[in-house]
Amino acid sequence: MRNDENLYKIVKDKICDRIYEGYHENGDRIPSERELAERMDVSRVTIRRALTELEGEGLIQREVGRGTRVTFHNCGHPGEADMIVLIAPARNPFFSRFIQLFQDHAEKKGALLLYVEKPRKEMLEDCLYRLYKRGLRNVVVWLEDIQPDPRKLERLRALGMNMVFFDSDQGLPYADCVALDNRRAVSVLYGELERKGCRKIGYIGWDALAMYSIREREEAYREKTGGKGSQMLCRISWQDKEDREQIIAQTLWQRRERLPDGVICGDGEIGAAVSGALGRSKICLRIGAVDEFSKDSDGDAVLYRQDLDTTVERIFACLEEQCGDGGDWKADLYRVEGMLCR
Repeated sequence: MRNDENLYKIVKDKICDRIYEGYHENGDRIPSERELAERMDVSRVTIRRALTELEGEGLIQREVGRGTRVTFHNCGHPGEADMIVLIAPARNPFFSRFIQLFQDHAEKKGALLLYVEKPRKEMLEDCLYRLYKRGLRNVVVWLEDIQPDPRKLERLRALGMNMVFFDSDQGLPYADCVALDNRRAVSVLYGELERKGCRKIGYIGWDALAMYSIREREEAYREKTGGKGSQMLCRISWQDKEDREQIIAQTLWQRRERLPDGVICGDGEIGAAVSGALGRSKICLRIGAVDEFSKDSDGDAVLYRQDLDTTVERIFACLEEQCGDGGDWKADLYRVEGMLCR
């Protein structure tokens, strides 16, 4: 029989693998010590030590005469927020500013920040589990166009991972979510365009309505107009991002006789595309956009900028609460107000 001091850790990892992969669901009973020892070719002492650690972490519950049962707890996991992993899309226009603020705040907190680019081929949850197995338990995720599997998020939370999602509500109820107050952003832009004399205000956004900010901003616009008065000029396909300015220019030209006085743009990328299209077409249209962009036309634009400083502070506060509160933590969605830039 092998006598390896770290062998129980290998056994523990294998049990965790089975739980993460869904072989053992919440409430399921796992094989007995004898069966596990035979399957893994280790001593029952090794199995017992691995199970003792898992029980101490709250992942299993051993009942005399009834075996061992898997127990999922949707709670914070006590520890130090001294090492944080940020998973984010490097190609997003906000990336450089966001990660710089994140790095600055981490240094103030005495935390080490590790950056991982948003996975392209690997599933997000598998990436998180890989980090978990390396002892990295505090993560911040910027989803963008990724759709997470809630069942795997539940397992990651139960295994011991503290998570915060940025610009999304899809981590609920297993992760805190921090995002711009999109409804307020659209409402403020709408009011500012009205103040500037716009009587009819349209909207241009993306078609990827599964994404939190895209969906919320369009819904906020429709609520503001009462549905009946809405003028959805167009939705740009997420797959046609590179051609957005040309698509918008064609739309504006085709509808030039029926255009509103102003338009709210779903984000800065669309705002920049509208600005560029107006600069070439000689069409006059006031622009209101969520997020900043460089203006290529003489059009009058009002922008609603995200308060990334406050956002980063809120994200760190969420992680600290998860690390400190343990069983008292409950996932929540935190909406951060931005600011109008005229």
